[in-house]
Amino acid sequence: MKISRFLLKAIPYILSIAGGIFVFDFSKKYLHDPSWIDLTNNISASLLAIPLVFLFYDYSNFLITRRMKKNLHANVVNIIDGILFKILNQMKHIIKIEHITVPMQDLNLNYKKLDLDTKYVRAIKKELILMENLLYKSDKIEVLDPQHTQILSFIVQELNQILNEFKYHNSPREIARYIETTLSMIDDWFYSTGYTTRKPRHSH
Repeated sequence: MKISRFLLKAIPYILSIAGGIFVFDFSKKYLHDPSWIDLTNNISASLLAIPLVFLFYDYSNFLITRRMKKNLHANVVNIIDGILFKILNQMKHIIKIEHITVPMQDLNLNYKKLDLDTKYVRAIKKELILMENLLYKSDKIEVLDPQHTQILSFIVQELNQILNEFKYHNSPREIARYIETTLSMIDDWFYSTGYTTRKPRHSH
């Protein structure tokens, strides 16, 4: 639940509390009959107490939900990090680079030297399926920020392009182009999630 949604939901409670204060103040100033004073005091007490209880409940629920989503977000990000590093581990074999570190710079990708072994492609496909499932589930419960979801969607799209190119045309030049874009998007993912402030990892 976002803070704006919580505030919007709290408006009726706030109005009820304000009404209770108004009724109590009105009875103090303008009523003199004890029976009417007791009645208005009971009304004002109800208008104050009931919404305060629900407001406290909703706010507590808001804090718990926000904390749970924060923890879930961190877990999902870590899982995706692991998937992306496994993909990078296969990529380094395909593009024949001994180590890939994040951020990725000056990889000097040469399409004529690609090693398009099917075992690397199958391994990438396996991790891609895991990432697609995780992205779908995360999007359903709004765990990831829209920016992160968009970047992952682009990565999934480019990886599928690599797999389709390998399956149907197998053009090293095109595959190299898709790999370059994929690596760039993976860099964007790590940058957007603050990877450099987290524990460094490498593709082995």
